[in-house]
Amino acid sequence: MRLLDSYTGRNVLFNTLVVIVVIVGLDAIFTLVDELDQLKGEYGMLEALQFMGLRLPRRAYEYMPMACLIGCLSALGTMAANSELTVMRSAGLSVWRVMLAVLKPVAVLMVLSTLTAEYAIPQLEKIAQSQKAVAQGKGESLSNDGRGYWHREGDQFMRFTAIEPNGVLHGIRLFSFDSDRTLTRVLSAERAIYQRNQWQMQQVDDIQVTPELLLQSHYDALDWDTGLTPDRLSVVMIEPRDMSISDLYQYAVYIGNQGLNADNYLLSFWRKVLQPLSTFALVLLGVSFIFGPLRQVTAGSRIFTGILVGLVYKYMEEMLAPASIVLGFAPVLASIIPIVVSAALGFYLLRKAG
Repeated sequence: MRLLDSYTGRNVLFNTLVVIVVIVGLDAIFTLVDELDQLKGEYGMLEALQFMGLRLPRRAYEYMPMACLIGCLSALGTMAANSELTVMRSAGLSVWRVMLAVLKPVAVLMVLSTLTAEYAIPQLEKIAQSQKAVAQGKGESLSNDGRGYWHREGDQFMRFTAIEPNGVLHGIRLFSFDSDRTLTRVLSAERAIYQRNQWQMQQVDDIQVTPELLLQSHYDALDWDTGLTPDRLSVVMIEPRDMSISDLYQYAVYIGNQGLNADNYLLSFWRKVLQPLSTFALVLLGVSFIFGPLRQVTAGSRIFTGILVGLVYKYMEEMLAPASIVLGFAPVLASIIPIVVSAALGFYLLRKAG
């Protein structure tokens, strides 16, 4: 039985890795083509290639559930076409035993994928985004072209053109409002450096706004008192989907304490936490297809079905995410509902087959 488990696992693992290489390779080409339209300042072809390379682990993580589904369908479909699954069933292997053999390599991939998402992807994304922003915005720190990062702390809104992971900000603008939502102060600085647990802004223009007049001052350096630290601020520069699980939870708590809506961060948090379960549910559905509706069809049909099922699952998640915000139900349900639906259908089809 161990030999059959090992053989099945190797087939699933090999086919899944081939699928992820092909999908990520195609995505890398499209990403590079898109980056060619954004070449600006010191952001040239070499920088675009580096940006694309730094984001490859992120794309592999995002495509891993679909790759596992297609890899499972391809591997087991080939074994079914060669009558290997029939021989296994004749040797006494149940459908559920085959399912266990398939889940073992998938579990290994999920562990590696989760570790990459927690420790590697956030750091690589910060480096990629900061290098691109600094290169594109060289000499334009205070431009107002729509780029940049926004953050709110109490009654103060902050905008940064670029954020470096080592604790340096570029193109800072701070907008302060009173309790009546009236603008009272605007601070603009070329950059800010975090030293000795304190931010210091450099080349600062300070505009005090009163009903009667505007008072403008200039400072070569000015201390900035804020609850943001480089570690906490670094999450501002990346999308919630690129943050680690721990950072998502901590930042959701932080902005919740600021009186802001943290649902987007909670949605990403639960997606990452539950991604292994969602992948297992998709694989379960894929295995049920092999022993059921897809037993006699061609390999191309199986792959097409895998892509179709993966897209339906993804669109279900994408629709439930905003629905949870609009309708007010818990963000965790947006991730749990597709898992339950896929797992229930997979169990139903496997029970019919075996």
